[in-house]
Amino acid sequence: MKTGANTTEGRGQWYLEAAADANREWMVAIEAVPFVIGREKDCNLTLTDSLVSRHHCEIHISGDHLWIRDLNSKNGTFVNSRQMDQAELLKPGDLVSIGKFQFNIKYFTPDAGLTVDDTLSLGDLSNYDLSLEPRLRAMIAQQSVIIHFQPVFNISSASVLGYEILGRTTDENLPADATTLFDMAEWFGCDAELSSLFREAGVGIGKHLPGSPLLFVNATSSEISRMDRLVESLGRVHDLAPANRVVLELNEKAANDTTEIARLRTALNDLNMGLAFDDFGVGQTRLAELAKAPPDFLKFDISLIRKIHLAPKRLHQMVATFVTAARDLEISSLAEGIECAEEADVCRNLGFQFAQGFFYGRPLPINEIHTTGFPETGATGQAPACP
Repeated sequence: MKTGANTTEGRGQWYLEAAADANREWMVAIEAVPFVIGREKDCNLTLTDSLVSRHHCEIHISGDHLWIRDLNSKNGTFVNSRQMDQAELLKPGDLVSIGKFQFNIKYFTPDAGLTVDDTLSLGDLSNYDLSLEPRLRAMIAQQSVIIHFQPVFNISSASVLGYEILGRTTDENLPADATTLFDMAEWFGCDAELSSLFREAGVGIGKHLPGSPLLFVNATSSEISRMDRLVESLGRVHDLAPANRVVLELNEKAANDTTEIARLRTALNDLNMGLAFDDFGVGQTRLAELAKAPPDFLKFDISLIRKIHLAPKRLHQMVATFVTAARDLEISSLAEGIECAEEADVCRNLGFQFAQGFFYGRPLPINEIHTTGFPETGATGQAPACP
């Protein structure tokens, strides 16, 4: 259950800046990923040039890192005047050449005060419809939610360790996507109430899962600032399922205050609950701070894992370093968002102990888990093929 409003908040934005356009200067924000560049109209950036292939190359964002991959283009993709032969990491100031077009890689942090008169934006943010607030609050008051469970897989034993609780609303007028729903709830000031509802309703149902598995629940960053209410909710969670060990997940934004996290850790220990840091690898990755208040689990963000089998070897080395450092701190590492066998193989080789994603099992309501269960081999047969 992803409960934080926009997990990229506070991070910078990557741009492509046209380096040689005689008619005008412009930049395009790299927002959608993969960000495909080519001649076809379905590309994120369409370039009209006979030297550009229909789908020429694609750019990815993995955590804080930007990387590019050529899509078997006829005339190649060049980084700093050198033709690529495999995926490569990019850094601010690099020059990417595609046909007759050249782009500088730019990165601006939120406090940089960037003003671009001619920026091509791929999406706009708008405020939420105020008429939806009463519906949202009524949904919370009436506890009109649907709970799904997604397996967390033990790679070495090829078995299910536990389940992450994922909440959905039954109101068709409210966002079906959990992240959007929590963005809306934060906007209306009731995200903590929504988080408590999903957490407590999910554990109340999850205690009936076979084998008393671990149950992974979430808290929003706003709940950390109201610690007493969060601890009260966790107390109710403990009483609902005393036979299950519950693991509380915090995203990186929520885990920033090490003093509050240490206080929370004490409360969790008293309740025999575990702690996980979610979204690791986005924003500011600080291993030193992990040592001050170490969690039990470190969940590596999906942006680091997606297409990791195609990512540059330098990115593999960086992830392996984080996994090793976590192990040295006696923190279990978990790879999120694995969707195919190739990604699973790379994560296994990099030393991950646990994994989660469609390759291991899609979120299901409890009645379907009782009926069909989850496979013990890690391959559901439902996962799409890796490119």
